[in-house]
Amino acid sequence: MFWNKKIQEIDNLILNSNELNEKSEDASVINVKIDGKDQLFSAYSYSEDKLNIEFSNYIFDKAKDAPVKEKIKIIIHSANDLDASEVQQSLKSHCKSAYIESKKEIKRIVFVSTIMTILGILALTALILINHFTENIYITSIVEIAAWVFIWEAVDFFFLQRPVVKGKCLLIQRIYMAEIDICKDEDKI
Repeated sequence: MFWNKKIQEIDNLILNSNELNEKSEDASVINVKIDGKDQLFSAYSYSEDKLNIEFSNYIFDKAKDAPVKEKIKIIIHSANDLDASEVQQSLKSHCKSAYIESKKEIKRIVFVSTIMTILGILALTALILINHFTENIYITSIVEIAAWVFIWEAVDFFFLQRPVVKGKCLLIQRIYMAEIDICKDEDKI
């Protein structure tokens, strides 16, 4: 992949490092340190059912690194009394709303790609009709460009953007099914 021999050696050193291999074994365990409930729940949430956005982003960011075949386990280290079922319910509620939003995004992408495909086919049909009835090169060039732009946008939405959102849905499903343990750190008080 690299032409420079020194860059290849560094690449092999990074990829074959024992430290990285040891960390990859525990990649499905996410350790989180919480000093107070405000780090876990949103400050604006009245019933403490809304997760803090920073906590949520941290969990999602770390879960991306976890191997797909392994279940995710979240260990929360805290000196405060936290209820594991309350945290799990809040995380599930957050994942459910994010999952519903992602599913809506997939439906929107499919709808837009279908509309773009139809518009592209109509533009190609118009191009054939214009070529049949007139010899105007300017009109045919404009309609041909428009047709291919519509078709390319359909391809972009369906084959490039939709898999990204589907991957996000799979990540949300994995976090939704994650096991949560609360580890009370008495030493940190």
